[in-house]
This record gives sequence, C-alpha cells and structure tokens, in this order.
Amino acid sequence: MKINLKLLLVALLQAFIVSSCAVVKPSAPEDMGADIPKIVQPVSNIEVPVTVDLKSYITEAENSVPVKYSDNQQPCQGLRYNYIFTRTPFTITGSNNVVNLSFTGSYGFNASYCAKCTSLLGGSQCIVPVVSAQCGMGNEPPRRIVISYQSTINVMPDYRLNSKTILYPAPNPIDRCNVFMGNIDVTNRLIQYLSGPLNDLGKVVDAKIATYDIRPMVQQLWTSLTAETKLGDVGYININPMAVRLSSFNLTGSLLNFSVGLSARPVVTVASNPQPPKPLPNLSAYVPANGFNVYLDLLENYDHLSRIVNQQVAGQHADIAGKQFVVDSTRVFGIGKKIVMQVDFSGSETGRIYLVATPTYDAATHELSFPDLNFDLQTKAWMLKAAKWMFNGQVTEMIRRRATYNFSKFIADNKTRIQSQLSRDLGNNISSEVSIQNLDIQAIYPTSQKLIIRTLSTGQVKVKVGM
Repeated sequence: MKINLKLLLVALLQAFIVSSCAVVKPSAPEDMGADIPKIVQPVSNIEVPVTVDLKSYITEAENSVPVKYSDNQQPCQGLRYNYIFTRTPFTITGSNNVVNLSFTGSYGFNASYCAKCTSLLGGSQCIVPVVSAQCGMGNEPPRRIVISYQSTINVMPDYRLNSKTILYPAPNPIDRCNVFMGNIDVTNRLIQYLSGPLNDLGKVVDAKIATYDIRPMVQQLWTSLTAETKLGDVGYININPMAVRLSSFNLTGSLLNFSVGLSARPVVTVASNPQPPKPLPNLSAYVPANGFNVYLDLLENYDHLSRIVNQQVAGQHADIAGKQFVVDSTRVFGIGKKIVMQVDFSGSETGRIYLVATPTYDAATHELSFPDLNFDLQTKAWMLKAAKWMFNGQVTEMIRRRATYNFSKFIADNKTRIQSQLSRDLGNNISSEVSIQNLDIQAIYPTSQKLIIRTLSTGQVKVKVGM
C-alpha cells in the first residue's frame, strides 16, 4: 500500500490543531492584593450585677449595743421612775436605696410623782402625798412598742458606702400605759428617755455600713478585665475598660443590689498584644448600659467554601450551539477584592477556565452569591482563540445561579463558640457570662489564603462577683 506523505502530514496537523483546541488551559488570575480596612471598635457597656447582704453589718451593729436598757431616776420633786426596756432583733426590709429597720421593744416602769418637795434638816422631803403607779412590771405583762429606723444608703467617690440612719417614723406604742402624773404622760416621757440610746443605735448602724468598701471588688474586676484573653482560633481579645460607674441601689430585704458599669472598647488582634495595666479611675456618672458591640474578623477556609460550591455546581451542563459544556469540579480562592472560581470542565472539549466575581452578602437570607461572576480576561482571550463557542452567557449564568453559600450555620456555630469562650472564670471569684444576641456579617474580604468575614457581635455581659 502506498502512503501519500502529503495527506499524512495534513492529517497529523489537523489532529494537533483539534487537540490544541480541545484542551483549554489559560493562566490563573494573579493576586492583586488589597488592603483590609482596620477595625474601629465602638464603645461597649458592660453591666456587672453585684449583690451585698447587709444583714451581717446590721447584725454587727445590733451586737454592739445592749439588748436591755434600764434607768432609775428618783428626784425629790417631780416625776420619779425606773424602767426596763428590752428589744428584739431587727427586721429588715427595703426598696430602692432605703433600708427599713424595725424591732419590737418590751417595756415596763414604776413611777411616782411629788408635787412639792422641801429640804428639812439637811434632807429632802415630799410635803404632799406622793402619787404612785406602775405599768408592765410586777404581775403585769410587759407593754410593747414598735421602734423603726430608716437608713438611706449611697456610695461615696472613694467607693465606700455611706448611710444616714434616723428614727422614722416615731416610736409607736402597741400597748400604751395610760398613766398621767402632774399632766405628764409617763409613756411619752419614757420614749423621750429612750430616744438617746435608740439614736446611738442608728449611729452604730451607719458606722458598720461605712466599713463596707466596694473598691477591692471593683479593683479585682478591673484587673481581670484589663488582662488579655485568648479567644480560640480567632485571636486575642483585650476588653480595654475605660470608665467605671455605679448604678443606684435597690434593696430586697437585706440584699443590696446594684450594678458596676464599665465602658470599654474591646480590641481583637490576631497576635498577642497585651496592654499595660491601667489604674482604677474615679467613679463617673451612671448611664444605663445597652450591652456590648464588638467587631470580630472571622476566617473561613477556602477548602470549605470550595466544597460547598462544588456540591452545587459540579455536574451542571449546558448545550451551546450543538456542543456540550459539563462542569466537572470547582475550586474557590481569592485575589485582592475578588473571588476566583476555577472550573474544570468536560463535554465537547476538556479544560479549565477561570471566572472572577465580587462576593455579595444578603443579610436577610445569610447567603453569599456572585452576581457579577464573569470570565477572567485570560480565560476570555483563550476562548476567543480556542473555543469561541464557550464565550457565552449561558455558561456564566448556569454557574452564577448555583454558586451560592449560606452562612446561617457559620453564624450559629460562631455565636455558640464565641459565647462559650468569653464566658469564663476571670479569677478572684469573678466570672463572666456572655450572651450574644446577634452576630451580623458587615463585610467580606477575600485574601489569597482565607476569606475574612468581618462581623459585629452584639449582646450582654454579666459578671458574677463572689462576695
């Protein structure tokens, strides 16, 4: 058989041309790089609920003064008496910053009255008949009287408590002794005699409450919150507190409740960057807290994003001008401000192309999409030379429609993770409890290695202080 050399060369040339056209391999887009805006953290407000049981301080005050009072006055002229007064322990109630203290006193007295007294032979002698009476003594049961105090509590600039305790309302006899001697109501006179030691008891209460110093607790809290904390794989967080304030007080029984408010500007860094210690500032005016607002840059691996997108795009096909385009696999990576989608395909021809897009996030659906997805310039150039039929909107539309990524699980997982990492033991009987209400994606920045997802976390921080 004779072989036509010329025909053989033409056949080989055609095969080479067909082979060249069948495999499309443009160069991958180059990473242009992009500056990611720095985070500017808003001021966050942290509330630290504190409960102090004042009962021990009031009990100490009670123990510092007698339970039983007595006195004996026997002038020659006028009212002569001796009395005994015994009190019960305080009953404590309160609201806002006012403590109400009360107890029931039992009393009894012997009294006599001399209208006219004279001195004879160096001695004193009543020259008129002496009128005598007794109440709540001997065979008579003790009479009762309710004694009440009102103690108003405030905090001083030096973090100490200050109280002003007064007898209020006026002592109220439950069982009154209706004894009058020379127009003197003996019960009222007895109350006057008792007012001195009763007022002294109020002063002792003030002195004991004044020994309670909030500064050590606030100092521990301040020191704990100024320390840097490792935040899992996100980086390091510095709470960076700036100001301290105290709310008004609210009393439930003997429990004094208030909040330590901290204004802070939390900073999250990739590398450790501990801040120098800050001295505890003076108290500032109280402003109700509205929770914390913290920007965090979270990282999403391109491998995970590629896997999700590939599950949705791989196997899609398009029939174009009698030819078929089938997506075999995809890979996602970043260049500067753009996402690159590498598409390996088969069908009428086999090869690889690149598409570029700006990531667009829908906050309502939590979905990442690529509405401007289109062929890269190098891919366009190769198509025009080797596979012009693929330079068609049908290919990009097919991939664009399927190439989406929903961040709902990403948001939920990170809310749980960050909440868990921030809720921790701060030491010195101080622990934090963080509740993240929202984790909103604010911006997405592609880099060559990771997808940086800038989020805004809002929520509440409660710090428990063991007293």
